[in-house]
Amino acid sequence: MHAPLGILMLDTTFDRPVGDAGNPKSWPFPVIVDRVPGAYARPIVKGESQDITPFVTATKTLVEKGAGAIITTCGFLVRHQKALDGVSPVPVLTSTLTQFQRLQRELPTNRRLAVLTIDVDAFDESVRCAANIGADALVFGTSPHSHFVSAILDSAVQLDVRRAEREWVDLAQRVQGEHPEIGAWLFECANMPPYSDAVRMATGLPVYDTLS
Repeated sequence: MHAPLGILMLDTTFDRPVGDAGNPKSWPFPVIVDRVPGAYARPIVKGESQDITPFVTATKTLVEKGAGAIITTCGFLVRHQKALDGVSPVPVLTSTLTQFQRLQRELPTNRRLAVLTIDVDAFDESVRCAANIGADALVFGTSPHSHFVSAILDSAVQLDVRRAEREWVDLAQRVQGEHPEIGAWLFECANMPPYSDAVRMATGLPVYDTLS
């Protein structure tokens, strides 16, 4: 029997439908979830919270519980990839963004990997540097006033999966029209996998997310 996957979950209250990385039912194998106290979504995304002590503690707790590898539920925690991986005896993968270079290399030379993120403004130099993503990379985000952002970052509304799906599909189709060189999508946010199939079908392009 394989060791379970450990999941560092932000301290959030929004709904996590099947497909969300923080929902144990999203995974085809056992997982252990550890909610990190005080790790609120917006400050983490914006990089306003730099104290990683709670994440270090939670990482060690997951290892003690038998986790064979550890992920997080926020792609912007890539800022702390080296620090968290450095304190863990098992692999830590903070973000899908760590896979950007590998996925880009797997595409044909005339195709580009495009990142879809919950907050394009927060996709700053610290994120790019941590993930080894160049300033010329294609990175796009939905409106800061979108339903998805209101539900996930602010918990201002109850998440409507269909409405959020429409927002991501609309964004992907618009971006694809503007950048026909796109060959695949990389979803930064661990709450976005429920919309992967819809974006894949609407654009005809592969989608890489936290689950895949």
